[in-house]
Amino acid sequence: MQISELEKNKAVVMRYVNEIQNGHSIDAIESVFAENFVDHMASSGGLFLGGMDGLKRGYATFLNAFPDLHVTVENLIAEGDKVVAFKTLRGTHRGTHLGIPATGKSVEYQIISIYGIKNGKMAEFWGLQDEFVLRQQLGVIKQDDISDSD
Repeated sequence: MQISELEKNKAVVMRYVNEIQNGHSIDAIESVFAENFVDHMASSGGLFLGGMDGLKRGYATFLNAFPDLHVTVENLIAEGDKVVAFKTLRGTHRGTHLGIPATGKSVEYQIISIYGIKNGKMAEFWGLQDEFVLRQQLGVIKQDDISDSD
């Protein structure tokens, strides 16, 4: 694969981060995601399932929960039709997320995302986020609740 194709794939992911995650543009979803996009992880409890309309509803809900969401791409690697992004997400919990009512708390957690790019759009997603840290920062898991296994 030519380097230019790898750079194009990385540019799709950066467009997603800049326009949708950081720019909070629900309207950009159709130009970034493939019509038959597949979320292999059922991210955020299935928030992004249901085709293009499901993606739009999911992002609207997520951005309502974290209206000041800001994503920093720490590392971006491309190979073939896949792009891996290691990202830090920051925001203030202002609406319900994962069934947790708004806490007003600031959060910062990491996510590793793998995107499958086809025809210049995001077609597939696999990922792992540090949900433990997120729940801990939201106050759902308290340090006292964590017991030593020794």
